Amino acid sequence: MAERVLIARVRDDAANPGTLLVTAPRVGVAEGIPRPGLFLNPFARLTAFRILGVRHALRLPRDVQGRVVEACIPDAHTPVDYGAPLLRIDPRGGAGETAGPDGASAEGGASEQAGSGLIRVAATSEGIFYRRATPDAPPFVEVGSSVSAGVVLGLIEVMKCFNQITYGGPGLPERGEVVKILAADAAEVQFGEELFWVKPTA
Repeated sequence: MAERVLIARVRDDAANPGTLLVTAPRVGVAEGIPRPGLFLNPFARLTAFRILGVRHALRLPRDVQGRVVEACIPDAHTPVDYGAPLLRIDPRGGAGETAGPDGASAEGGASEQAGSGLIRVAATSEGIFYRRATPDAPPFVEVGSSVSAGVVLGLIEVMKCFNQITYGGPGLPERGEVVKILAADAAEVQFGEELFWVKPTA
């Protein structure tokens, strides 16, 4: 059965002009939250959200994106009220506008450029990581593979739904080279776990 979807509420943060507060759309329990520095694309999965024991995927609205600048709740199972702030994002998300690394995210995955110059692609949900589309198919990428914006790096399965992990995003180089793969095929991965390191080439 596919995971149910909830869309988070978003409003301007009057105390911090230019940023947005992402808030809970219902009373429930948030199972963690994206860490500061990650860039979230429209409809990005934020966390699992339980309402009366039923698990939902909490996602951004389709017209909202930005870099996480503050987590308003602990990265743990946290009861929240309707409208409670979950995180604060900067919709500009440009390099150098906020402290921390550059980053980008894709549905089911996120990439973060570290001080070493490498772009670190991390899981934005827990699930089963797959390096290939089917057991008999070749891996999406190998160490040494050249990638460009939109190229699929892998998949994460959550309750029989497969989310693509793709390279690219605002503030990231158009092209790169995979230099390390940190998760094994069919391995269980956790939210925020690094999956790939990519070296910018353009």
